[in-house]
Amino acid sequence: MSKAESSSTRGLPRAFVAGAPHDEEFELPKDEVKKFRQVLRLNSGATIAILPNDGTLLVCKLDGHRAVPLSVERPETEAAVEVAILQALPKGDKLDEVARSCSSIGVTKFVFFPSERSVVRWDSKKLEDRLERVRTICRESCELSFRTRLPEVEYVDSLKVALTRYPEAIVLSEVESETSSFSERVSGKSSIALAIGPEGGWAPRELELIGDRGVTLGPRVLRTEHAAFAAASKILIP
Repeated sequence: MSKAESSSTRGLPRAFVAGAPHDEEFELPKDEVKKFRQVLRLNSGATIAILPNDGTLLVCKLDGHRAVPLSVERPETEAAVEVAILQALPKGDKLDEVARSCSSIGVTKFVFFPSERSVVRWDSKKLEDRLERVRTICRESCELSFRTRLPEVEYVDSLKVALTRYPEAIVLSEVESETSSFSERVSGKSSIALAIGPEGGWAPRELELIGDRGVTLGPRVLRTEHAAFAAASKILIP
């Protein structure tokens, strides 16, 4: 794809429609129809971009509630390094900020969990609703930032479970004795998991689990909603 084509495609109204076919017209989800027709005021015949969540972009013609593929492109907007954020649950809307900012720069996965010092506890009855809200925030952020793949979003019960799934995870720690270099730990890796603690920091038992995984970004202490973005930025933004 030429630079001119990329620039032209970047300006198209776009939406993620996972699994959208490349070679036949398809029905658009109701929410996306509402966005294109009522919010953006587009009429049938308008050119739109559909992201099937497979790394491609479909240039389509809007036809009522359907999209008709015209061409297939592969914008090179995804990062070369896969970054997973293991985030202890923060208070209020801080989780939304983590999902929004980190999705925009290329994070590929979010794993949320309650830490010992997390004030927030997700009710099991509302868990899927909360995860769906995060997925919606991620999708909107990815559309805006011209990504072609959506990050995965999941929930586990504790830091212990998260570290069991990601034994090579790098854990951000505010312990003053921490001297391990973040840059050295992430250098040359194609897949990285970053664990971020809650507002109150890691509890003693969690520090035992962390062991030698701990690193520091520097002498200053960052808010939990900023730490993930700061760390991921050092990896994903050249």
